This record gives sequence, structure tokens and C-alpha cells, in this order.
Amino acid sequence: MNVVLLDFTGANAPDPARYAAEILVYAKNTRLTQGEELRTKIQAMSEEEVNAELSAIIMSVRSSWEFVDYTFQIIGVTRAFTHQLVRTRTASYAQQAMRVADMADFEALMPQSIEEARKTDVWNGLMRHIREAYKEFREADIPAQDARAILPTNVLTNIIVKMNLRTLADLVGKRDNLRAQDEYQQVIREMTAYVLEVHPWAEGFLYPERTHTPALNDLLREQLGSASPIDKPKLNQALKELDALKATWG
Repeated sequence: MNVVLLDFTGANAPDPARYAAEILVYAKNTRLTQGEELRTKIQAMSEEEVNAELSAIIMSVRSSWEFVDYTFQIIGVTRAFTHQLVRTRTASYAQQAMRVADMADFEALMPQSIEEARKTDVWNGLMRHIREAYKEFREADIPAQDARAILPTNVLTNIIVKMNLRTLADLVGKRDNLRAQDEYQQVIREMTAYVLEVHPWAEGFLYPERTHTPALNDLLREQLGSASPIDKPKLNQALKELDALKATWG
């Protein structure tokens, strides 16, 4: 899995973090007034003044967050993951199309639980059989869009996603989360690491203090192990209650 930040608000500015922060502050303050005078006033603000504005925006209506954008390229992730990702309707996507791409030499991610159960040979044998069948279909002039029907859900794919700060913040709460599948958690952490590198001030938007429960998270991870919360109903219910308290899962 490889995540790359292709573009973001302020990418070509001398100070990308400051540029994006000013856009956010301006978008918020235009509820009262707009124009050159306001932009000049914001540009003249000290770092402390801008940070104070951002702290206020974190606690306010989120519509202004939509003026800061990020575009990611995500390579080598499963279709199982992208099926979940594209359910976020407020983002834009461009994905590799198995309908036209030749998938004869496809790769698939083996779940950790299969390895732990010592069923690696079963997995490898099945993947080999699927590859052979796919190639046989294509050699028989069966279209790629039909041959793809036998490909596994965990076949690796590539996708480009564009989203704004509001959407990303919502996604972090839901997916950098013990209730999410490991792969989704890993992708989100990679995405946010890039965002915080270019826009350090975004940490309070993505990881508000009210959601910080590191000791509790470690304890729950110990209880979960490599299992999915779905397989442990009581623990899953506890996680749902915790998310409700944090207001991270709508």
C-alpha cells in the first residue's frame, strides 16, 4: 500500500500552511463581510491571531472547512477497501477499471487471519487457480469485463481521491477507529500524516482533544487482537458507546 498527496490547497504558495489557514479564516469570516479589506486584514494577522481564529473554527459550523482540499493517490489497496471508501459521497474518485485492464497477473492481499490460521497454502492455491482460469477465459476471447467476475474481493487496485477538510475530518473519526478494518485504518493514517506535514494546524480539526483516549484504545486493542469487533458483540457494543460519547460515528 502506498499513499501519495498529489495536490492540496496552498501547494504552490511560499507558505502552504499559512495560505490554507488564511483561506479557511476568510471563508469563515465572510459570513459577516467580504472583499479585499478583509483579506488584507487576515494576511496581516500574527501567527497567534490566526491560530486563535482556527481554534474558534474547530468549534463552529463546518461549512468553511470545505474550502481546503486534498488529492491523494492510493496504490496497492484492495477492492474490499475501495468499495468502502467510495461510500463517502462527498469525495471524488478516479479508479483503475478492471473492466478494461488486463488482470491476468493480478495481486491480492491475504488477510492476516488466514496466515494466523496457517491456511496460507489454501489461499495461494486458490489464487493460482483463479489466475489460470482468468488467463484461460481471456485466451478464449472472453472480454475483460466478464472475466473479472472471478477475481477476488481482495484484488489490489489503485485509486485517486479528492476530498475537503470537512470530509477528511469526518472520515478520520469513523475510520482511524478500532471499529474499522485494519487496511482502512492504515490508509487513513497515511493520509493524515501527509496532511499534517503540509498543514500542521489541521491536527485539531482531524483529531480533536475530546477524542483522545490512548490508554483505553490500547486496552481495547489488546482485547481485540487481530479479530474484527463484529466477531465480538459485547466489545463492539462498547466501541459503539465510546464513539457516541466522542461523537465520531454519525
